Amino acid sequence: MNVLRPRLQGNGFVLALLLALGICLRSPPCLAEEYKIGVINTDRIMRESAPAKDAARKIEQEFKEREASIVKLDRELRDLASRFDRDTATISESERNARQRDIESRGRELERVRRQIGEDLKTRQFDEMNRIKERLDAVLTKIAKEQGYDLILQDGLFVRPSVDITDVVIKALATP
Repeated sequence: MNVLRPRLQGNGFVLALLLALGICLRSPPCLAEEYKIGVINTDRIMRESAPAKDAARKIEQEFKEREASIVKLDRELRDLASRFDRDTATISESERNARQRDIESRGRELERVRRQIGEDLKTRQFDEMNRIKERLDAVLTKIAKEQGYDLILQDGLFVRPSVDITDVVIKALATP
């Protein structure tokens, strides 16, 4: 005895089949309706759109001075280490220990500054990306309404050029 086997046999099975077929045939407009679908490549938008390029330039300008300070600290540290290596044989042990502690301390400070700048940079990039995504959402909604899209997807595995609207979105993002 198989309890998973449907109990519809004979006339009951035929009746259920006809009922299902009738339901399917009663709704052909639903099956025949065409949908307008667009797909965007978000990576490309985040690289090539005007707001993304502007944000990258803005962040680069903001961090330019801090990056220069890291380069300066790194150069100073390397110079100290080079002088230390050169003078090791001619300086006293107490002077050698003091210089070594100074180099280690500056090295830790440099790493701390690098970490802090890296964290600040990530935070700024995240903030800018969120602003761009908010603008992107508004632009996508506008495009969908104006051009009659039923569905806009992001980053499909395979996308036919006929449904790829990335270029349209990049142009729309360029206009204020």
